[in-house]
Amino acid sequence: MKEEDIEKTAFITAEGTYEFTVMPFGLCNAPATFQRMMNIIFEDLLFKYIKVYLDDCNIYSNTFEEHLEHLEEVFNRLREAGLKLNPSKCQFCYSKIKFLGHVVGRDGVKVDLDKIEKVKNFPVPVDKTGLQSFIGLASYYRKFIPEFSKIAKPLIALFKKDIVYEWKDKHQEAFEKLKKLLCETPILQFPDFSRPFFLYTDAIYKALGAVLSQKDDDGNEHVISYASKSLTEAEQNYAVTELECLAILWAVEKFHLYLAEKHFTVVTDHYELKWLQTQELKGKRARWMLRLQLYDFTVEYKEGKKHKNADA
Repeated sequence: MKEEDIEKTAFITAEGTYEFTVMPFGLCNAPATFQRMMNIIFEDLLFKYIKVYLDDCNIYSNTFEEHLEHLEEVFNRLREAGLKLNPSKCQFCYSKIKFLGHVVGRDGVKVDLDKIEKVKNFPVPVDKTGLQSFIGLASYYRKFIPEFSKIAKPLIALFKKDIVYEWKDKHQEAFEKLKKLLCETPILQFPDFSRPFFLYTDAIYKALGAVLSQKDDDGNEHVISYASKSLTEAEQNYAVTELECLAILWAVEKFHLYLAEKHFTVVTDHYELKWLQTQELKGKRARWMLRLQLYDFTVEYKEGKKHKNADA
């Protein structure tokens, strides 16, 4: 920070007032300022052989020898600007890498399998409750699935009264087909950074779930990525509101690369969190909110029965 600007970063704690001597990303205009600096450093190289998003640099070359020359030039410019690299976060001389949530390589841009792993590995439902959760997820995107009713018919038949829950080949076939369709276009799309993002989050007693999506011109939602996380034993003892708040924090940080520079909407089925950003918070939630101050978002409430995507 410039000497004359340090006082502008002051923040209050229980032990007094502190100031930042280096720029933190938590300041609302810090990411944009950092991005502008990187653009200036690599101004004549951008889109020739380097692409930069905040502190992520993607250097691409046609040959190994050419790549070494490009790396040397990038290193020199970073050194002249007084910037340092963290070796543990760097990857050199790869034929493909993960960049901004995608796998980028000589074959082009592909979907990162981590985005669909949770759906591809969705376990076979052992009872009607588990099946109801999966059907809820599939039904949420049924407008994109041709002949949804026909495909799901064997599964839905298991909900009939007086029917014994017995998993057969026809059920497994329908289950696998729906999982496959949930991981393909038109449900799964690449992000369009000119459009707003919607982040659906939910929590149950053992896990957190999230779906990052965007809407098209017709208002239809398309998935960018699915995600879920198991809770630790300590986290399973949290109160419901704390769990739902933790789900928001985890999901926002999980999708940081998409959300850091844009206003987005968090959708939750926990009504109290609608006022998350204006509540007087204490303890864990206050610390979590400090981490969320890096982001520009609005919280919307959506009743549970309409919140099937993140719930699953």
